[in-house]
Amino acid sequence: MSKFGFDLNEYVAEDRDYSPIPKGDYELKCTDAEVKSTKSGGEMIAATFEVASGQYTGRKIWNNFNIHNSSDMAQRIGREQVAAWARACGKPNANSFDELLERKFSAVVDIEVGKNGYSDKNKITGYMSDAPVKAAPKQSLIADMEDDIPQATPKKEAKEGKKKNPWD
Repeated sequence: MSKFGFDLNEYVAEDRDYSPIPKGDYELKCTDAEVKSTKSGGEMIAATFEVASGQYTGRKIWNNFNIHNSSDMAQRIGREQVAAWARACGKPNANSFDELLERKFSAVVDIEVGKNGYSDKNKITGYMSDAPVKAAPKQSLIADMEDDIPQATPKKEAKEGKKKNPWD
């Protein structure tokens, strides 16, 4: 028979609240992450996030990111989420989730309705970054229509000594 190796009477279980926190914007940090195998034979990053400030400080949110998956879409979504997480942490060129641990960032948290007998849970639906995202430059509506506007022909310049306009 195996013994615990400690006295159970020295410990009292904490009353923890596992209900979802209200949806909204939160400052989070990742406290733990590891690569795990998926049921389909792929790989995911299983991450534990913690609310880093405010009323719900210390509350946990768990999230999995598909990084290798037989479904191209699932893999793309997972990798896009990891990239957004890295940008939100200020580490857009991170090579490992170890570089993102304990780094605070802002995120949008929502509530996912429970399925198959499981309770509702929180999920991260967006990562907020201060870093600018490179995008194609926007063109104005006028610039888009310039090709459709007939160009005016320049008028001949007024001779010297002649007034250009009646009010000059």
